[in-house]
Amino acid sequence: MDWKLFVTAALAAAIGAAAGVFVVTSTAGGGIEHQADAKMLEIGIAILREPARVDDDPMRSWAVKVVEKKSGVSFTDPQRAALLKRAAGGR
Repeated sequence: MDWKLFVTAALAAAIGAAAGVFVVTSTAGGGIEHQADAKMLEIGIAILREPARVDDDPMRSWAVKVVEKKSGVSFTDPQRAALLKRAAGGR
């Protein structure tokens, strides 16, 4: 067997094993954290679905931050402003 082929095969096997270990460890312990993230996202969206009131600015601001963090998607400044100041009855 050619030594270059042997080294390439051994390297590929090592990378595959390392990737497998990483996937197993990251998904095995992530179940509870994933459920908590999903629940926090759900709470944030529920808050933002409600019409804005004068006294709920801190909660809406918190909800926008949670949705951005847990979803991995950032709002633009106009989108964020619209979510924070959403008019009563608007959808």
